[in-house]
This record gives sequence, C-alpha cells and structure tokens, in this order.
Amino acid sequence: MNSRSKLFLASARLANLPSVVSNVWLGVALGVLVGGRGISLWPAAALLVAAGCLLYVSGNFLNDWHDRHWDGQHRPERALPQGAFAPVFYLGLAIGCGVVALILAGVVGTGSALVVLAIGLCIVCYTLWHKRNPASILLVAMCRALLPLLFFIEWPMSCAKSDVSHALAQTRMEVAVIAPHALALLCYVAGLSWIARGEALAPAAAATRWQARALLVLGGLLMASWYVPSLPRFGSLGLLPFGLWLTLCATRFSKSPREQVSALLAGLPLLDWVALLPLSLSMMNHGKTDPFFMICLLLPPLAFLAGRGLQRLASAT
Repeated sequence: MNSRSKLFLASARLANLPSVVSNVWLGVALGVLVGGRGISLWPAAALLVAAGCLLYVSGNFLNDWHDRHWDGQHRPERALPQGAFAPVFYLGLAIGCGVVALILAGVVGTGSALVVLAIGLCIVCYTLWHKRNPASILLVAMCRALLPLLFFIEWPMSCAKSDVSHALAQTRMEVAVIAPHALALLCYVAGLSWIARGEALAPAAAATRWQARALLVLGGLLMASWYVPSLPRFGSLGLLPFGLWLTLCATRFSKSPREQVSALLAGLPLLDWVALLPLSLSMMNHGKTDPFFMICLLLPPLAFLAGRGLQRLASAT
C-alpha cells in the first residue's frame, strides 16, 4: 500500500470503525432485549451499522478539512498538510458520507433518521469548537453515546401500544435499559478525549489526568450497572476483560498520549462487552445458539482485535 493510501485511511480513522460497529450492535441487542417488533431485524441492523460507520468517517473528514491549517503547524504528517488530497475533496466526502448515512437511516425509520441528524449536529459543533473550548469533548462523546440509539429508538417504537398507561410503562422500561449504556459510552469517550488533548497540550493534560481516568472507570461501572435478571451472578463478568485492558492503558500504554488514546479507542468494544457478555450468557442459559447469540458473544472481542490490528495499518488518532 502506498503512502497516499495510508494517509487516506488514517484520515478516515479506519482502525476505529470496528468499535463503531460494536457500539451500534449494542443498541441492536438492547432493542431485541426489550421485545420490540415491527421492523426486519437483520436488514435494519445492517443499514444502521453502515449508517454509523459513514457518520464516523464523515466526521473525521470534516474535522481534518476544518483543521487543515492548524494541522499544518502541529500535525504536518497528516494528509492535507502534505498536499496528498485537495481540501475540497475531503469536504465533499464528509458531506456525501453524511447524506448517505441519513438516507440509510431514513429507510429504517424516522426515529433512526432523527438520531443521525442529532449525531451530525454534534459533529459539526465539535468541529467548529473543539480547538477553542475544552468542554467540546462532551460533543464527541455524545456522538458515541447516540450510536446505540440508531437501532434501539426504532425497534421499540414499532411496537403497538394498547393504551396510554402501557405506553408510559413501556417508555420508562426502555429508558431504564438504554440510559446506563449511553451514559457509559459518554463518560468513557469523554475521558479518552480528555487524554487525547494531551497530544498537543501534554502539561495541561497531566494536571487533570486522574479526572480523565475516573471517567473511564465510571464508564465501565455504568455499563455494568444493569444485570440480566435470569442470570444475575454473571452480571459483572464483562468487567474483567475491560478492567484488564484499562489497567494496561494506564500502565504499559501510558508513555505517550497518542499510544494511550489509540489503546483506549481499541478498547471501546470491550466496554460494550461489559453488557453483551452477560446478555450472551443469559441467552446460552436458555439454549440459544442462533446467529444473533453468536454475534452478541463474539462481536466485541473480535472488534477489539480488529481495531488493534488495523492500527498497524493506519493511525487511530
């Protein structure tokens, strides 16, 4: 692969796409858990996984286009400062990927399309403000937190509600299921984004390193704050691989912010696994061996391994 192709893949943050797939699938699994009906599971899941990936790529190209002058001074190794591509090409890719993501989500339903628009708004606001306002890390964290909603918001919404009281009870149950998982992703990505600012602002980042790490831990605890009623004794089992990787990120990979952030990005599927592993064990306890069960069980660790492998091909940050 030539250097121009590697620069393009680095701009797209190819190594982070497996974690996007895992985040969207978390919403698929939780949507099925609450028992929604009315849309075709597999076509909807495929369309929304594709939409999530396109949104992520769109945001990366938009960010690189907007930051091209800053990158010329601070990150000259990136594609646009090197003149490998025309800036208008990146802007066109960003807009095109975003539009296609909206179309794919719209095919599934209005709710999914609205989530795409919300993520798109967060992307634009983050791109405009992230170099000037440290609080903008919450915007990029919100982009990740909304990914599980792409499917989850559509699947239960398709249920027929028999009366108002049933609809309210169903809504409360749906919020109770999705809220801790979305908040977990929000905290984790905010923490790693906080650390990522240290790539250019290392002294400032060192002073608040413990707060960023606390957000990472809080993400794992929030993801484990629910349990599968049929198999509660395994409710926190997924914390073991996540905790081990987090420990490695805080020790072995802490020599440079870039190396640590790359490791934390690859660990996002392990955060999803905190929820999906006990869910998979619950399904196994009920004799489930269908493809849905296998994806819930194996997708997060495979996405983690794929992300780490792709980081050798293109930078994750």
